Amino acid sequence: MTRWACAFCGPTDGKRTKEHLWPTSLYRRVLALLDGGEQKFWVARLDKAISNEPTIRDVCAVCNNGELSRLDNYICQVFDRDFSVIRERGEKVALEYDYHLLKRWLLKMSYNSARMSGSDVPVFQPLLPYIMGQSLSAGRSVKLFLEMTYPSEIPSEEAQVGMPTTVRPVVNRVGFVGYETPTGMKLVRAVHLRSFSFLLAFLPPAASAASMRAFVEEFLSSRPAARELRASMSQVMLHCDGIDCWTSLTSGMTHRLGFK
Repeated sequence: MTRWACAFCGPTDGKRTKEHLWPTSLYRRVLALLDGGEQKFWVARLDKAISNEPTIRDVCAVCNNGELSRLDNYICQVFDRDFSVIRERGEKVALEYDYHLLKRWLLKMSYNSARMSGSDVPVFQPLLPYIMGQSLSAGRSVKLFLEMTYPSEIPSEEAQVGMPTTVRPVVNRVGFVGYETPTGMKLVRAVHLRSFSFLLAFLPPAASAASMRAFVEEFLSSRPAARELRASMSQVMLHCDGIDCWTSLTSGMTHRLGFK
């Protein structure tokens, strides 16, 4: 059999499998909660939403059915317990989590998105040992934050006759979020699981502890309702007052990396 390069483990002669942007087990859960509604997938490089889920055929069966499946199983458990519920503005939320399983899954999702869109793939190459559970230290340079997204009114200038006037965070999305700093707008990776918006910031691997702390302080000052998730913690308390759903949706369509 001809050798080829698996996106996660490298050169292999194993069976090539199809990787979905969202795990099938999670996708089915979302469809069930939509109660007959249609799940759309926003594709930045096409600048539109499509009905069929994006896929890429670059993962070997060993990775797909092994460690990556374990990560998917973990996130489905948390989805059933916490993520499936739409939170209202002002609600207080307690989330229990396994830091490394959660962050590794979020990085896997972001890496899937990057490969499918042809954007920031090189950023993830040094993180593959972490995603695959081979080296916890390899993920040290990625900071993880969480903020809550709440239902909101659609601006009158954007409203359409016969359509609902409110929008709720009912779908899952992967993309980017922009935040203002003294030096201008910067981007971080975002994975939205209904009301829960996880934000991944990629710092230089050689960054000092002091520079990482400075970044965390700067980032949280720009998003005061966000919380940093840490390996030393297994629970976080949140106030559902981070970003309204309409702004979150439009921001995800606006902020992206350029394509060549």
